[in-house]
Amino acid sequence: MPPAPTRAVAIVNPATRGNAARIVELLRLAAPRTTRLEVYETQRASHAGELARFHATAADLLIAIGGDGTVSEVAGVAREAGIPLGIVPGGSTNIIARELGIPTNPHRATRLLFDDHAIRTIDAGVCGDQTFLHMAGAGVDSLLFDLADPALKRKVGWMAYLPAAIKALRRPLSSFTIRSEEMVLEGVRSPLVLVANGPAIVAPRLQLDSRIAFDDGRLDVLVVTATTPFEIARVLARMAMRQMMESPYVTSFTTKTVEIVAEPRIAVQLDGDVIGATPVRIAIDPGSVRVVTPRGR
Repeated sequence: MPPAPTRAVAIVNPATRGNAARIVELLRLAAPRTTRLEVYETQRASHAGELARFHATAADLLIAIGGDGTVSEVAGVAREAGIPLGIVPGGSTNIIARELGIPTNPHRATRLLFDDHAIRTIDAGVCGDQTFLHMAGAGVDSLLFDLADPALKRKVGWMAYLPAAIKALRRPLSSFTIRSEEMVLEGVRSPLVLVANGPAIVAPRLQLDSRIAFDDGRLDVLVVTATTPFEIARVLARMAMRQMMESPYVTSFTTKTVEIVAEPRIAVQLDGDVIGATPVRIAIDPGSVRVVTPRGR
C-alpha cells in the first residue's frame, strides 16, 4: 500500500451531482490525521485547473471532485507536477473514473484515496495548453456537449444528451482536413471526428472499439464518413459490437499527433467540455498521469 500523503489538495466543483458538502465531509473523515487536507471550491468555468496549479506546490496528492471536465483540468496540473491524481466522481457520465474502476459511490471513492490502492499510469492527450484523459472530438459530439442542458445533465445524467444529439444531427456537415505522419485526409465530409485515448463515448456502456486503450502511447483517430440514416445505423451497429473501426463508414488510424481543420469551423470538445473551435493540434503524452485506482485495475 502506498504511504499516506502528507499534503492533499482537493478541488471541488460545487455543481457536482449529489451533495458536494457531504462529499467533502466524507473526504475529511477518510483522510488520516497525518495528512494535511486542503479543499478549494471552483467558482467558474476553467477554475479547477487554476486552483490546482496555485495550490499544488509541495502537495503529494491532487484530488478532483466533479465530472470529467473537472477531472481533466486537475489532471493537467497533476501531469505537470508529476504527482498522483485522485478522483471522486460527481458528474453526469464519470466516464474516466468508471473506465478505471474507481467507485462512483462517494463513500467508497473517498476511502480509496487513503486506504489500500494502486497507482495506475495512463496516457494524456494534449491540445494547446489543455489536457484530456479520455476523448476529444469535433462534430456531432462537440455540438452535443455544447447544446446539452446543464440542469438536465445534473438531473438525469447522460440521457440529457439525447435531445442535444437530435439537434446536433440536423446541423450541416463540415468538410475536414486531417493530417498526421501516418495519414492525410482532405475534403472529407463528416458528422464526427474523434480522437480517442479511451474507448467509451457519452456513457461507459457505449464503447467505440475494444482495441482503444488508455496506456498504449497512441491516439486513435476515427473519422465517421456516414451521412445517411442507413449508414449511421451501420456505424452504430458496429459500435454496439465494440468494433467501430471495422465499419466501412469509419476511417481510422493511430498516431502520436494529429491536426484537424474544418470548413466551416466547428466546436471542439475535450472530455465533454467545449474548449474552442477548429483548427486544433492534438498530441499524446505517454504515461504522464498517475491515477489512484483500486488494485487489479
